[in-house]
Amino acid sequence: MEYDCPMRAELQGQALRELSILHQLTTTRLNRALRPLGITTTHTSLLFHLMSTPEGTSVGEIADAMEVNQPAVSKTIKALTDRGVVTVEPAPDDARRRVVRLTQAGGELLTRAMMAMHPDATLTFESLDDDRLRNLIGLVAEVNAHLDAARATIAPPVDAP
Repeated sequence: MEYDCPMRAELQGQALRELSILHQLTTTRLNRALRPLGITTTHTSLLFHLMSTPEGTSVGEIADAMEVNQPAVSKTIKALTDRGVVTVEPAPDDARRRVVRLTQAGGELLTRAMMAMHPDATLTFESLDDDRLRNLIGLVAEVNAHLDAARATIAPPVDAP
């Protein structure tokens, strides 16, 4: 695709600013809503990931999927294991590899987390009718899919002038 470079750069900058602000505002609100449950959006992200992999997954696979380092994932898993919402067991085919799975208690915690976040989700999207919300979901899903496909492509840093 060809774009008008100066205009495109400005539009991309505006989009990134808006997404950055949206991320900060929603993360702050959602973490506040999750506080009574003793979890954060980081915990819920990991629980959502485990919900989508009922066969279990490794710490390395979680780190790759969430694009964070393994020590950060291990720390989060330790906190969730201590609460009994995930299990960590040796892989049946390789005892050196650990398999992380969501427990029933983890599924229940995730349900409570979704209920706790619901009022903020309602507030966040109340200005959008259903068609505009579906359109937003489609646009965000398209950008997510593009970024997911481009995980191995990391742009080199730009030298400051």
